[in-house]
Amino acid sequence: MAGQNGTCPTCGNSIVIPILDSRGRLIDPTSGQIIKQDPHPVHAYAAAGHKAPLIVATGNEGERYIQCPRCSRQNPLASNNCVGCGLPFTMEGTVGDSISGTNTWAVASLVLGIVGIPSFCIAIPPLLAIVFGVLAMRTGNSATGKPAGQGLAIAGIILGTIGIILFGLMLSHGKIF
Repeated sequence: MAGQNGTCPTCGNSIVIPILDSRGRLIDPTSGQIIKQDPHPVHAYAAAGHKAPLIVATGNEGERYIQCPRCSRQNPLASNNCVGCGLPFTMEGTVGDSISGTNTWAVASLVLGIVGIPSFCIAIPPLLAIVFGVLAMRTGNSATGKPAGQGLAIAGIILGTIGIILFGLMLSHGKIF
């Protein structure tokens, strides 16, 4: 359909469908020039059809926002990811912003729980694993109401508890260095 008139599936504007060259660049069919990408983030996923995020206008004010196709949450137009469920709207959202959706307390809990098992002669890593796991469980996700990284946090708490038990056993047998 390159070179034909069409409609942007995301914003509804009339466009001339560009040519995609072998290097992945968009070429204007009328001038042959390379088209600079529209800075609007949603256009990156316009080719996703019905799975693409929609730009929706609200009420009388005409304020526009991105509606997430997964959870239907309203997001600011400049969003790379859904604030509610983390679905990426742009290629940038698949890399940097999606990582920030991970609960760092849960990850820290799991890592310290793992470290706490072989270092059971030191109580600090397993204790921190339990504390960080509890902190992770208290940090809820606004979209689902469940904490992000809940499984990681639970695993960290369990491993931290095992580390504390091992530390207690070593302490009771007088084998602490």
